[in-house]
Amino acid sequence: MAAAPKRVGGGGCHGDRAAPGSPVSRASPTAMEQGRLSRQSRRQSGSPAPPSAGTKPAAFAKSAGAEDPAEADLEAAVSKLVCRVGRVQTEARTYLHSAIGCERAKRWREAIEYYRKLLSSLNKMKFPAEYVPGHSCIRLVFETYYHLGVALQKLDLHRDAVEAFTNAIEAANVPKSVCHVGCVSGSYYQTPAFARRAYAYVKCGKIKKAICDATRAVDLDPMNPDVYCIRALAWSSAKEKMRALTDLNFSFKLNSSHICTMILRGAILNSLGKLPPPKKNKDHEKASDISWESRNFFDVEDFYSPKIPSFYDKYLWSLNVFHTVTEIDLFDGARFLSNSISKNKEQNLGRPFKCGSLTTYSDNISLLRRKMYSRQSMASVTGINGKNRSSLSSASGSEKLKKTVAKRSSSFTGWNA
Repeated sequence: MAAAPKRVGGGGCHGDRAAPGSPVSRASPTAMEQGRLSRQSRRQSGSPAPPSAGTKPAAFAKSAGAEDPAEADLEAAVSKLVCRVGRVQTEARTYLHSAIGCERAKRWREAIEYYRKLLSSLNKMKFPAEYVPGHSCIRLVFETYYHLGVALQKLDLHRDAVEAFTNAIEAANVPKSVCHVGCVSGSYYQTPAFARRAYAYVKCGKIKKAICDATRAVDLDPMNPDVYCIRALAWSSAKEKMRALTDLNFSFKLNSSHICTMILRGAILNSLGKLPPPKKNKDHEKASDISWESRNFFDVEDFYSPKIPSFYDKYLWSLNVFHTVTEIDLFDGARFLSNSISKNKEQNLGRPFKCGSLTTYSDNISLLRRKMYSRQSMASVTGINGKNRSSLSSASGSEKLKKTVAKRSSSFTGWNA
């Protein structure tokens, strides 16, 4: 019996290999040997290797490479916008906290400096053209202008305070979405600014404007007794004591325990000598029963009193604006527009005006905008009635007006610091 062929090379993971010359060695090579032989033949011939399962075809790689630059540009533009707004936010937050700290310490000059720096950082030129601020940012601008005006009044800089309160009022204007030329309407946020500006106008010697602002405050918040006290102070500053008493009597009807009303009415009655025969001031007695500190202000009857700053803060507290925005988030409610939309909006919006207000046209811009508004109103009316007029449907006149207004009008005033 013949001996079995001798095996060489111990057991492996691919099986044992037989010795040459044996019947097993003439069998087909394993998969590993085939791969090794094919790689050697490719190296000798110089042919490229076939694509593996993880690689992409050349055509697909070329098409994917064509889309990458656009996506990269978009991501770069977005990151640039976010970084720019983020830098403004960090700077504004630092100035706001410093201003509030100086305000609480009654360092008014430093507070004024920080508030002005804050407004400068919030200037729309610091933002990208595509940035549209949200409601919190607009409220921050309003509060900053208001507190700047209060700090200026503490230093008797009433002319500068008038400008600050005017900017606060404009910042709080509510644009009318249905209007094509930028009409605005007032809001109750403006009531404290009108009251403070009335006080500043009296100090500047503009009594009529002070009474007008006090009346606007009454119109915006007619159920608040404090606004009638403001107008009474304005009337009393104009030596119109009886009109002041009329407002104070109405304020007393709204709130019979209103300390400010009783202090002012008692002081005016003392000055007019219209007290009852026992000559007891019932208003002052009732006010002292409610608040003992009110005795210090029994001689206050108009805005010219030296005690007005502390009297205003203590007894007209509802007409003060508190800091509702202490942590600035410029991305809250904000939107980003394309360049074309942003430019369109900036050209169509000029300085806003209130519908129905009396206006003197010192230049042609206001007149052109009024004409454009009337044409738009007539066009909408005729569209509702189903009529068609060639003069209204012609777009050439309207486009000419728009170009003229866009050329001469300024940018959106709510962001001019």
